[in-house]
Amino acid sequence: MDHPTTIDSVPNELLLSILSLVPTRSLLSVVGVSRRFYSVALRVLHHRLKAAASLPDLRLILECYHPSARISTPYLYCDHIYTDAVQDGGEGGRDHGLPQPTLGQLRELYAHFRPVAQEENQRARLRYPRRPQPQSETSGTQDGGGTPQSHLEQRLSLDIYLDENEPFSQLCTATSLVKVGPKPGWFLSHLNMTDDVIRVWRGWLAARASGHSAAPESEQDRTKEAVLWADPAHNVGLRFHVTEKEAELSSRPILVAQGEDLAVAYKLEYEELLVRGSQLLLMTEKAEEQREENTSGKAIIIASI
Repeated sequence: MDHPTTIDSVPNELLLSILSLVPTRSLLSVVGVSRRFYSVALRVLHHRLKAAASLPDLRLILECYHPSARISTPYLYCDHIYTDAVQDGGEGGRDHGLPQPTLGQLRELYAHFRPVAQEENQRARLRYPRRPQPQSETSGTQDGGGTPQSHLEQRLSLDIYLDENEPFSQLCTATSLVKVGPKPGWFLSHLNMTDDVIRVWRGWLAARASGHSAAPESEQDRTKEAVLWADPAHNVGLRFHVTEKEAELSSRPILVAQGEDLAVAYKLEYEELLVRGSQLLLMTEKAEEQREENTSGKAIIIASI
């Protein structure tokens, strides 16, 4: 008498081929069916997470500005740097000599991007607020102050000013996945990932500025506390190199009352944008669905005014 065929009798290669066709949200709902489903599904998810960050047909763009500088601040493209590797020692075991991740480990993987200015945005930015700056700071940052190549090599930055006894400033941040069109600023598709407001606290700025001066590449700089998170779930965050502006240091009074917070200014240089890999994967699949539904061929225009 023949024994009935069960899921355990299906070869791993065939099961892998079948689950590779299942969308991620649906795949997550079946990982608990059996240990084999769990193991094979995690292999599929791990592969998708590593591939999603490369964004072959999409670009990740970032908008980050003080509320008063919304119109004058251009968007930034983000180039993929690397994606976190799975740490060994988890409960997932090993697969072909490599660490086999658990579902929890996969959720903690982040894709790291570097914000870069595109050629159409290589012009002077309006800072918040308008304040006189020394010639040493403004030289080479205005139109005609350097070659286009020097603009591209500069690390992008923004300034934050805090008045006396002002505890924090705010940054509006938005990240989107776009399909670039035939002309600069033309997008064939646009999918918003996050749109939030970050509070940048005086104490955080002071701690980051003093930390960098003591050890610019310390391990502390790589912790989550060093990141400005755009949402409570820590799906998107920004890591900056923070320095206090010398122009403000020179104008400080000699005598200060105890407990008084003076006006300060900080320069925040973009180091990287962090995006949780699982969220990026879900959004790339959603963008693919959106592109299949949109057959009109119309383009979305986002212009820098």
